[in-house]
This record gives sequence, C-alpha cells and structure tokens, in this order.
Amino acid sequence: MKLIQSSFAGLLTGLPCALSLSLDALNCPLTFDGRIPQNFTGDTFETVKSPFNPKYVLGQNQTWREVISFPDVEPSIFDQVAGTKPIEVEITDRSVFASSSEGRETALRRAELLVNGKNQTVSGKVTWLFSMRTSLYALNFSHEYLLAFHEAQDFQADFWSLKVGLPMQETLRGPNGTGGESMLKTGSVIYLRGWKWAKKVQTYFMAPFTSDIWHNFGLYLDFDDNQMQIAYSTGNHGLKIVTPLLANNISGKAPTSLGETHWGLQKRPVGANINNFLFEGVQPHGIRERLAIGGILQVRGGLGDCSEIQPV
Repeated sequence: MKLIQSSFAGLLTGLPCALSLSLDALNCPLTFDGRIPQNFTGDTFETVKSPFNPKYVLGQNQTWREVISFPDVEPSIFDQVAGTKPIEVEITDRSVFASSSEGRETALRRAELLVNGKNQTVSGKVTWLFSMRTSLYALNFSHEYLLAFHEAQDFQADFWSLKVGLPMQETLRGPNGTGGESMLKTGSVIYLRGWKWAKKVQTYFMAPFTSDIWHNFGLYLDFDDNQMQIAYSTGNHGLKIVTPLLANNISGKAPTSLGETHWGLQKRPVGANINNFLFEGVQPHGIRERLAIGGILQVRGGLGDCSEIQPV
C-alpha cells in the first residue's frame, strides 16, 4: 500500500519531485500506537489496556462506554495494515468537562482521548498518522470543532489544531492566502491551524470535509526546529505531502513545552471569542453528534524518513 507521495496541488508549492512511501515497509520506531484491537469494547477504554488516558477528557459522571462506539464502516488505511478497527467519539448535552483549574466548562461540549505522560510524543522529530470521517450522527458545521490538538503543559496554548466547522472568531474566516475563504464560510471544511497565540493565526491546510469517506493525515512535527509538514489523502489513496516545511511555534518555552495531544470532539459555542468560550456563548440542546477516527499512531522521524523513497 502506498502511504506517502509529494504534491502541492494548488495550496502551497515547493517540493521539486514526487515521492512515495510504502506503509508495509515502515521501519521507523513507533513512539505511540493508538490503533484499536478488534476485541476492544467501550469498557476497555476505562482500563490500563487502553492506549489513552482512562479518565480524561469526559463530561462529569460520564464513562467511556457511553462515549465510544465502533462504526460499521471500512477501516482506514492505517487500520487496514494492522487489522485494527475505527472508533466513534460522541458528544451530547452531558459532555461538560470540569477541569481542576477552570471548573465546569459550561459553554463547551467535549469528549477527547488523551495522550499524556508520554514525552516522546511531544519532543524530537515525530510524525502522527491518523484518519477522520463523518458519522451518521452529524456535526453542526455552524460551530467550530477541534478534532485533534497539542495542548501546552500549562494548558494555556494549542501549538497546532485540526478543526472542522465555521471558525468561532469571525476574523479567522478569511482566506489566509490559501484561497479557502468560501470553504471556511460554509463550515464544511477540515483545516489545520498553527499556534493559538500567534499574532496572525496561520491556516496551513484546508480541504472540503467530504462526507462518508476517510480523511487521512500525516503530520510531521520537528520540535527541535519549530517546523511542521502535512500529508493528506482521502479514502484508500496514499498520503500526499501537501505543504513544504512550515515554521510554527510547537515547542514553546518552559513551562509550556511538552504537554499532551487530544483526539476526539471539542465543540465550541457560537457568539464567543478565544478569551471567553469556556463559559460564554450558545450551545444547542438535545445534541447527539459523533466523529469517526481511524489509526492514531506516531513514528519517530519525518514523512520521508521511514522507508526507501522512490519516484512516482
């Protein structure tokens, strides 16, 4: 199975040649493997057998067995090679998290699988591989959702975040040089943004969030040199490198360095801003929304470091 090719199809340009990488020949060491075995149930996520934190991030008095389900869809390209299965993460009116620092985050709805206490995943040069897909329990694209993000150790910044939906802040609905203004204004778009507190928040990648198909990502993070690179594909197609190396603050300064990576759903309210969205803004009632997630593994090295590279 072909995993990675290089192509800058109209978004950004810069790589001189096309490259491919076979997932079957992947030989970089795994730094994290969150792919889910066939015998896992929702209850397993509440035990030490789970690759994720068994307690966080959930609404008060919720359990993973209430939040995690297993969709009847074909596995993503990353699960196919391992014989593992995708999951769905669900949010409802009960998905109100109470943090130790902020209390009940009454304007958010969130359920996130947490990779924490694993410094090897947030240091050095590593690549995340994962897939996202819509569910029969649809999202409301008039809201902004975080699907994955790296949170700083002091919880005050996101170094990168993968999102769908209409950006909560109107000032962030513009094209940012990517030609995606019309997509952002519909909300039916999946996009990756950089450091939360940048003077100008950067949108590094954008694509239509087409329903009923896997959206596959490779996200290279160079914590030593504050650089990222993105690869993307849909369905069973191999990943294509869609950006050059990107400058972005992903290492921070102590105590914000290291931190943890989240995977799932965080639904932000409408009518709020980046400073008050935990407690201000509007959320509809009676929701039941899900996101399908496939893969979730991380390897040491870059998008082209893990196998013999050949011209396409």
